[in-house]
Amino acid sequence: MTAPLGSNLHHSDAQQPQPPLTAPRLLASAIALACSVGTSTALAQQSVLEEVTVTAQKREQSLQDVSVAVSAFSGDAIDKMGFEEGLDITQQVPNMNFFAIFGEASSPSVSLRGISLVNFSDSWESPVSIYVDDVYRGNPAGSAIQLFDLERVEVLRGPQGTLYGRNTTGGLVHYVSRKPTENLEATASASYGTYAERIIEGTVSGPLSDNMRGRMAIKSTRNDGWQTNTVTGEKLNDTDSFGYRSQLEIDLADNAGLLLNVHGSSADQQSVGFAHMGYLETADEDAATCSIGAIQSGACTSATFGMTGAEAVGGKFDPEHVATGAANGLGTEIDTFGTSATLNWDFENFSLTSITAYEELDKFLQDDGDGTSVIYFDEQYAVDAEQYTQEVRLNGSTDNSNWVTGFYYYKDDRGLVTEAPTTADWAAQGLWHREIVTLDTESWALFGQLEYDLTSTLTLVSGLRYTKEKRNFTQDAGPSFYDEIDTTDDLSDNATTGRIGLDWRPVAGTLAYASYSTGFKSGGFSGSYNASLQATSPVGAENIDNFELGLKTTLAEVYRLNAAAFHYTVKDYQAQVFLTVADGSVITNAGDVTGTGAEIELTAPVSDNFEVIAGAGWLDTEFDSDQLFFVAGDAYTLDGNELPSAPGFTYNLMARYYMSLGGNGELVFQADYAWQDDHFLQIENDPYSKHDAYGLANAKVSWHSPSDTYSVEAFARNLTNEEYFTYQNTLGSDWGYGVWGQPRTAGMRFNWKM
Repeated sequence: MTAPLGSNLHHSDAQQPQPPLTAPRLLASAIALACSVGTSTALAQQSVLEEVTVTAQKREQSLQDVSVAVSAFSGDAIDKMGFEEGLDITQQVPNMNFFAIFGEASSPSVSLRGISLVNFSDSWESPVSIYVDDVYRGNPAGSAIQLFDLERVEVLRGPQGTLYGRNTTGGLVHYVSRKPTENLEATASASYGTYAERIIEGTVSGPLSDNMRGRMAIKSTRNDGWQTNTVTGEKLNDTDSFGYRSQLEIDLADNAGLLLNVHGSSADQQSVGFAHMGYLETADEDAATCSIGAIQSGACTSATFGMTGAEAVGGKFDPEHVATGAANGLGTEIDTFGTSATLNWDFENFSLTSITAYEELDKFLQDDGDGTSVIYFDEQYAVDAEQYTQEVRLNGSTDNSNWVTGFYYYKDDRGLVTEAPTTADWAAQGLWHREIVTLDTESWALFGQLEYDLTSTLTLVSGLRYTKEKRNFTQDAGPSFYDEIDTTDDLSDNATTGRIGLDWRPVAGTLAYASYSTGFKSGGFSGSYNASLQATSPVGAENIDNFELGLKTTLAEVYRLNAAAFHYTVKDYQAQVFLTVADGSVITNAGDVTGTGAEIELTAPVSDNFEVIAGAGWLDTEFDSDQLFFVAGDAYTLDGNELPSAPGFTYNLMARYYMSLGGNGELVFQADYAWQDDHFLQIENDPYSKHDAYGLANAKVSWHSPSDTYSVEAFARNLTNEEYFTYQNTLGSDWGYGVWGQPRTAGMRFNWKM
């Protein structure tokens, strides 16, 4: 039981719904349970503390031997802990956050060390890149649907400007699928929970011939929706998705193999509903502004709509009740398809890897920005995207070095349509617009990294990447409240990024490192709300310089402790800044950002049948900017602001207790808690988007048969039914909206494996 499954952990599922659970009380309860049940022989097969092999440096290494801030979770641990969605891990990784304006499947956004995609246009790529099976996803929409049957998940924090390179100024998340097996294997699971949620998942894997193996995995998720539209009585924020992945592995020779991967997904469901918020004490334009607490509880009104947030939903201002009068509903439709071919060929002194991949995405999304029965700020977005990537790399080693070099090519073509409102009688509305955008991107890069042993304990790590990129942009504006803008533009970028560092291994099981790394996020164009020619102007690249110190060690031979401290500067940070309803917004280089912080992760097998996993993150970010923005009619600058979704302090705890039932199997009790400090949900840092500190608790109890062929579990998430917002935005001079987080849910799951 040595090795951290990657990091702090806290997310999971659970059981008994009890009132307020704090982190210390949660952990104390778990320890008390361990003491009261008595000593029993734990079945180690249920432990989540295991050695994890990662490919953070494009070769297989132990997590503890990589001089990068990495958190990794094996597929087995993910299953045991009850992670269900692709981004459940965000509560288990220091300085990692997640928010989605329209729901996880349609527009997931990951924040690492405060750096995230600060806009919602599908014309942009995130500074925290998503990779699935070594393939970069330029548009992550829909990726969450496909994330199942995983071998592991790796989260790399900080710029990865050498080996991954593409836009990873904040870091990356890499999902690695389980591969075909030599022996016949099969698994199945089914669950039922709150809001009639039904999840069915299954896999089958095994040999097809002497030199060929296959694997097939599917997942179906359906629920009735945890929000009710109080205008129509219909359900919103439901789920109806299906994903599949098939793989074929072929031995071409003793030293060569080919892996073919075909995958896809579909979703046809209702979008999340927004919570309307007024900012005034009365509907008079000259009325005083409410307190922030009253605004965020729906008690205030606006002159624009003449109703409070609570009145908009008939007095039920909570996550389960929202209002929308959108004429055509709030549909979300996402279809994805992709395929890849990975060739691995081993030679005497090096190996060759080639990854050829194609991805396509069709997305249609509707939302109601005002969150009322009034048809005013109702919008819809459509995206048609195709992506082709090719990576070729060589890996080699000598007695005192490891090296990798390669070439990367990326081609991305997107068509985007934005319209508001979603009715045919645009001219009758107070605000209406339409933009039709095409955006084509072509990029290539050369990269290399060398790890050279200077002494038996000291290693020099150096890497370099050169990137060349070109984008072509066209906008065809239909009849619009804004100026009718028909324009064509292009931009070219190039950058040299890399890393240099020293790794020191004074004793076995301990790694200390120091590094300086740089990253680059290419420039681009806005694809939505281009109300002026300025809004369609190209946005320049952003660049990051990052200094980092890290320590990975094992205490008393079993306790794994990983820590890192960092300081970064982002120059020309790209962000969407809201001007006014009439003037729309612009995506611009909003200024420079500095960030300083630290992270610590601990995995502790307290006894043979009790283990604890913990983590904490500290972060301080600040803008140096003269960028203007408007909130509630007043002008401000970003100067001195902190990044959104970047709490100053976060921590998490997970406790797992294993109770042997002898010949009757084993019980596993799990509880976890994640807490985050107060933070802003908007780059403007307006007081209406400041969220108080809060924590989320989950729990789970499961029974496993003696051979672990069968297991049954009961789980609960958000035990205390915490009410919180994942996103908040000010749109008018006296109103805005919020996006609720999911309330308490619970359920049962049955698992089987061959």
